[in-house]
Amino acid sequence: MTDRSTPDSRTPDSRTVRAGIADIEGYLLWQAETDRARADAEAFVDALDWPTTAQRQELVRLLALRQLDLSQRAVTRIAGRALQLRREYQQRYDCLKRRVLAAALAVLAALVLLNVLVLAAC
Repeated sequence: MTDRSTPDSRTPDSRTVRAGIADIEGYLLWQAETDRARADAEAFVDALDWPTTAQRQELVRLLALRQLDLSQRAVTRIAGRALQLRREYQQRYDCLKRRVLAAALAVLAALVLLNVLVLAAC
């Protein structure tokens, strides 16, 4: 009989599960972006009456690749900015946490001092 309190070596931890879900979500989002880029390229090329079938396929391919390149750059830029903001907010949070701790310790010290003075007066 196995002890349920100890994790099974085959059971992934929650961090691994979250990372796997994030990977799947990223894959699905990128697939949706690929489909959207291709659909937009096809809609654009459909409005043109001059390309042959081979030219049409090449135009769709090139336009979709161009859109995916733009999307990739935008996602990279946004992800970089998100990391930058996360670092900035973490620094602010850490500073605020130190200030609150210092204020709490100051109040505690004042209360202890007041208590000592009251007891000394008795």
